Amino acid sequence: MKQSTAPVRRSIKPSGSMQSGVSLVIVMIFLVILSGLAISAMQGSTFSARVAGNESDRTLAFQAAEAALKDAEHDLSSVLADGTTACPIPSTVCRAEPISRGDGFDTTCPNGRCIPVPRCTPPATCTQPAHNWEITANWTNAAPADNTVVVNGSVIYGFYTNATPLPVVAQQPRYLIEYFKQGDFSVYRVTAVGYGANSSTQAILQSAVKARQL
Repeated sequence: MKQSTAPVRRSIKPSGSMQSGVSLVIVMIFLVILSGLAISAMQGSTFSARVAGNESDRTLAFQAAEAALKDAEHDLSSVLADGTTACPIPSTVCRAEPISRGDGFDTTCPNGRCIPVPRCTPPATCTQPAHNWEITANWTNAAPADNTVVVNGSVIYGFYTNATPLPVVAQQPRYLIEYFKQGDFSVYRVTAVGYGANSSTQAILQSAVKARQL
């Protein structure tokens, strides 16, 4: 007589240590994911802050250049920084010799007074010289010892108008004045360079001032 044996089924429950191990792996995966998200968020925030800082510095440089343009206009008009008070004669602040027509202007830009460098005209063949405002040396010169000393290069903001130095900027803005004769008028082209809180942040602006010959 044959006996049939039914298969014995046993349920094996995972031990506590196995469950803990699986949970630990899952938690670690989530931590890695969250850490990656946090790092990405921090990098994005840092980049945004850097962009905002650069834009703010460019705005500061632009405003400094605008201030230098206005300072040059006061210089041309022989008035102080308030724009209304005439320079005393003689003056220890304003130009010892006020700007008049093209007097004192030269290609070497003495005290910021420039004559445009002659350009090549066809059919002549030559290398076009740099404009006065393209010459680096014109923007790195030291300020004169006083208003009677001649120094080739740009004028530092406030030197001839007694304007209060601008705060925050890495260095004070500068300007050059170029003289053009057009009929009965003198035309002055002013080029100004402004700096942000970082000296490598610069803005260059130009304006034209037209004055009738006296």
